[in-house]
Amino acid sequence: MFKSILVAVDGSEIGHRALEEALSVARAMGISVHAVHVVQTATYPSLTLNELEPPAIAQQALLDALDREADEILAGAEEKATTAGVSLTVHKRWGHPGAEIIALAQELGADLTVIGSHGKGRLGRFFLGSTSTYVVDHATSTVMVVRGEPDAS
Repeated sequence: MFKSILVAVDGSEIGHRALEEALSVARAMGISVHAVHVVQTATYPSLTLNELEPPAIAQQALLDALDREADEILAGAEEKATTAGVSLTVHKRWGHPGAEIIALAQELGADLTVIGSHGKGRLGRFFLGSTSTYVVDHATSTVMVVRGEPDAS
């Protein structure tokens, strides 16, 4: 029996399906869920801000946009949880998604981590596919990988 669930959400269709699975398990067991969105800063290695350089303005704009997107994704997760009648706590992290998901699962004592098999588009599939693999390989508790619909191509 699970006592605590962590679900990774990224705004993709498969991320929505992972959230729905986590909420379904939580509702059946009468437990709450934690949702995490990790802003993948490793994709943007030059995001170290130096206020004396003009690129810092563009970098800050990108950081702000990523932060707003994360907030929107987490707000959507809260709405779905409310509709499902499940208590949900949201977490926003910055860094390597796999490492941040594993770290948060350990901090929370989550005994089930739910993650989508891949993320947005082909590029996202590469990154989040590697994230789901990382989580499966490094988790200290049960991991549920939710698969998406097969590609039509």
